[in-house]
Amino acid sequence: MLPEGFYDQPDRETALADLEFGPVFCAVRGAQRWSQQALAEFLGWEQRRISAIETGKRPLVNLQEVLHVANKLKIPAGKLGFRYGVTVGTGRTAGRTKGSWVQRRNFVNHVAGLTLGLSGVVGLDIDRLIALLPPAEPTGTRHLGAADVETIEQATTAFVRQDYAQGSGIARDAAIAQLRATLPLLGAQMTPEVRPRLYLATSRLATQAGFMSFDAKQHDAARRLWLIGLNVARAAEDPLATDQTVFLLYDMAVQAMHLNRPDEALGLIHLGHAAAAGSHPISAATSCWLASVEARAHAARGEAAGCDHALGRAVEQFSIVDPATRPPWGAHIGDAHLTAMQGRARYELALVSYHPKAATQAVALLRQAVQDFGPDYARSRALYLLDLAGAHALAGDTDTAVSVGHQAIDAVTAVHSPRAYDRLHVLRTVLEPLHTSPGVAELRRRLAATAA
Repeated sequence: MLPEGFYDQPDRETALADLEFGPVFCAVRGAQRWSQQALAEFLGWEQRRISAIETGKRPLVNLQEVLHVANKLKIPAGKLGFRYGVTVGTGRTAGRTKGSWVQRRNFVNHVAGLTLGLSGVVGLDIDRLIALLPPAEPTGTRHLGAADVETIEQATTAFVRQDYAQGSGIARDAAIAQLRATLPLLGAQMTPEVRPRLYLATSRLATQAGFMSFDAKQHDAARRLWLIGLNVARAAEDPLATDQTVFLLYDMAVQAMHLNRPDEALGLIHLGHAAAAGSHPISAATSCWLASVEARAHAARGEAAGCDHALGRAVEQFSIVDPATRPPWGAHIGDAHLTAMQGRARYELALVSYHPKAATQAVALLRQAVQDFGPDYARSRALYLLDLAGAHALAGDTDTAVSVGHQAIDAVTAVHSPRAYDRLHVLRTVLEPLHTSPGVAELRRRLAATAA
């Protein structure tokens, strides 16, 4: 038995945050007076494996193994960044991203395994990921009906509306708590008609909780929630499960783009296409979403032709969306969103190519989208105002860029979206070549102060 507070030592906290188990193993063996062989037997491994980890020759690179060690050695989940609401990069390890399994684990392989049903490839303990969620009070429910599922669906819809209108900051914890309370219901008694609907509703709730975590810049938490959502969708045994899976992959690709990983985004998009090629076609709304983020990924790589082609498919799919039959996760796609996604892709192309034509195209599209977003989409309007200011700057209209930039700051500070603050840095960088202008200099100072 290790002494209380054993893992609270600064050097051990740092090692655990970085998922460097060599120093931790040495410390455990010293406290227990174990040999490498004794620790190996305790973990069910070979002695040479312990030696390789302690010398840094073979670090742990599999999430399931990390969780196995954490369970056996009673390592608090929060020390590894696995506690929701706290991720690696906070507290004493501020600024450290090395320990984040989002950064270091082969996340796309895990997603591919869940998406394509390759259980041997996944290597994930979904039950353990669920156990890392905050505890929930037992519901006592033993039998579920359609009305119970409708309550879950209505709660998710409310979270979606809250997220669009005010950002994730207010309701994210409530969404995760709702998911934690809902997951045990998957084992309740229900009719064959209710079961797929419950699974889809739960997967959609996990998707939304993940997106709200992403908006709050809790990127590890978002990806764990999305993996749970993928696992539940795969078990739904309903034609709509494919559509839900592809929409989940869209969210993941959006996060990858935010993290400046267009190659990873394209990998997730290709998984979406593979899933959509199965026996159950996906909706036009979901196809539109997927094509829009594909356009952004090509734009970020400077691939104008790929961007144009993907945007053409997005517009084509949007033209055949049937409001009466689109799935719940496609309910919020409208003209303003399509226009905004087109403008965002053009803006990203302008950012990497510095092409005035792309910037001018982005200006027209983003201006229209910003005008069309009402108060129900205040977070979206704030994000795209920042893009519009940057597009004006790249198009050579400095005065308008400054004016719109100040509007954007006002809009960002009126919502609860930490993700939006990252866009402040992007705009400040775009304006840097124009810093000699008094108006630009003042705007850049305000951008820096707001971001800080």
